[in-house]
Amino acid sequence: MTDNRNNRNNDIDPFTENDAAYVMGALTDADRHAFEAHLVDCPTCTKSVAELSGMTVLLDKVPLARVLEPESHPEAPPELMLPRLISAARKQRRRQSFRLAAAGAVAASVVALAIVFGVSQTGSKQPTGVTVAMTAVRPAAVTATLQVTPAAWGSRVSVDCRWVGATTGPGSDVKKVYRLVALPRGGGAPQTLAQWAVLPGQDVTVDGSTNLAADQIGTIELRAVADDEVLLRAQPRV
Repeated sequence: MTDNRNNRNNDIDPFTENDAAYVMGALTDADRHAFEAHLVDCPTCTKSVAELSGMTVLLDKVPLARVLEPESHPEAPPELMLPRLISAARKQRRRQSFRLAAAGAVAASVVALAIVFGVSQTGSKQPTGVTVAMTAVRPAAVTATLQVTPAAWGSRVSVDCRWVGATTGPGSDVKKVYRLVALPRGGGAPQTLAQWAVLPGQDVTVDGSTNLAADQIGTIELRAVADDEVLLRAQPRV
């Protein structure tokens, strides 16, 4: 992939077809590291990964008995099954983003009405979240605080990431890339909630989301994309 951004539109991105395999964990270590390095400077692929993060949940809905004991005359898989699955995951992700914005507008309206009219309505209580500081698993240049808020479609997750490491010396002009990963309680495929890059010394607040309900989230990890090492960990209890 050329570094000349002016020619990007004229080139074929060799990583275009890697988004689904990346989300499903099907890439080799070498291909995964190459794709993650590519994500730093490619907003299109980053958006695609975010849209596909719910695809593993769709696959988890296939009954185990059907996998272990297939029918004697199984139906032929529909044509273009994987593209349709990818499309469904992307549509689900877009609906989640739309509902996130709509939920914020509705919540603001409810608060305004309550202030003006003093109305207290049973059953309309807004969901409350939990804020928890992430614990260091190994020495890291960042600290982070999580806020997890239940939503009708899953959970909103916000991370306040603060740089506490050195800001001068070798590597101080190189971006560090991190991602936030949710591990379902009771097992299941990890979900990438958000990914971002910062220069040493920069603080950032990043918002993410998952279709997992708050009580279905077992652990949330902050990982370094360069080597996929877990740096910070938290177990939010809403």
